[in-house]
Amino acid sequence: MRLILVRAVATALALTGCAGTPQAAPSQAALPQAAPSQATPQMEPVAAAKPAKKAVKSNLSRLKKLGITINAGVLIDVADDGKDRFLAVGKNGKVDFTGTGRTDTTMMSLQAAPVAAENRVVIKPPFWNEDLGAGYCVADTKGAPLKLETCKSGKATQIFTVVPAGDSGQFELRGKYGILRVDDGKLTTSGKGRTGLQTIKYAQ
Repeated sequence: MRLILVRAVATALALTGCAGTPQAAPSQAALPQAAPSQATPQMEPVAAAKPAKKAVKSNLSRLKKLGITINAGVLIDVADDGKDRFLAVGKNGKVDFTGTGRTDTTMMSLQAAPVAAENRVVIKPPFWNEDLGAGYCVADTKGAPLKLETCKSGKATQIFTVVPAGDSGQFELRGKYGILRVDDGKLTTSGKGRTGLQTIKYAQ
C-alpha cells in the first residue's frame, strides 16, 4: 500500500513539473523573416513645358493710320516729282528707282520686320517670293543702288525704318547706311536728291 502511494505522489509531481515548466522561446532563426523592402525608385522631376515664344514683329499701326499701305502689293514712288519713278528690281538683282509702270519688277510689299522697334519694315517683292523658302528681300548697300538678296531674319541691311513725313502718307526710308535719296530717277549717295516717298496700291 505504501509503495502505491509513493508511485502516485511521484507521478503527480512529474505531471506538475511538466505543466509548470515554461516553454523555451523559439529561436530567431526559426521565425519567418520579413522580405527585404525594395527601395522606391526616385522619380525625376518633370520640367513644365515652356510656352512657345511669340514671334517678335515691329508695330506698324502708326504707319497704317497715316495711309501707308502695309502687307500688300504696292509701288514705292518718289513723291511730288511729277514723274513715275518706282522702286524696281533690275539686272543682276540691282534695285533702283528706275520703274515706270506696273510690272512684276516694280511690285513691292512693306512688311513688319522681326524686331521690337516700331516702324521697321522689310521690303519683299511679291514676284520673287511666290516659292517656298526664305524668299527675297531688298537690302541696303554702302553705295547705290540697293540689291535683292535672300532674306535673313534680323539682318541689319534688310531692315528699313519708315520715317513719316507729314500726315499725307509720305515717308522717308532709312536703311543701315542712311536715308534713301533719289536724284533724276537714281539712288545717290551725294547728299542731293529727293527723300520723300509714297506707296501706291499696285492693283487699282
